[in-house]
Amino acid sequence: MNRLRRIGLVALVAALAACKPTPAPIDPEHVAAKLNQSLPKPYADGLQMQHAHADGKRLVVDIRIPFATVAKLDPAKLPIIRNQEQGDLNVAACNDPDYKALMDAHFTVARRFLDKDGKTVFELTAMKAPNCKLFGASSP
Repeated sequence: MNRLRRIGLVALVAALAACKPTPAPIDPEHVAAKLNQSLPKPYADGLQMQHAHADGKRLVVDIRIPFATVAKLDPAKLPIIRNQEQGDLNVAACNDPDYKALMDAHFTVARRFLDKDGKTVFELTAMKAPNCKLFGASSP
């Protein structure tokens, strides 16, 4: 009887272990698929976060500027916008669990800003601080 109990217990433990969910892989394709479930969605100032995709070891999120073409954008304002967006992306790299996990696994996170015709205005790559407390994360 003891032997049957042990066999039953081993079978139960094996069955429970098989039911344990495995974590989703951390790679750009999986994060892009997860993001795309909620896209398109408003981004900021009338922009739209449209699509996420993997590009090799990079996650690229396309953000559309639906009201202007590259030719109509004020070139004097682009560096200011780039700097602000770079800061926002750096904060997101620390505070978004998916972005942070990708970067911790040595993948790259980028945002590509596109005009209303789909032409690239600029692209930014996240630069995550080593401890992430430098970019907006609260201290314990």
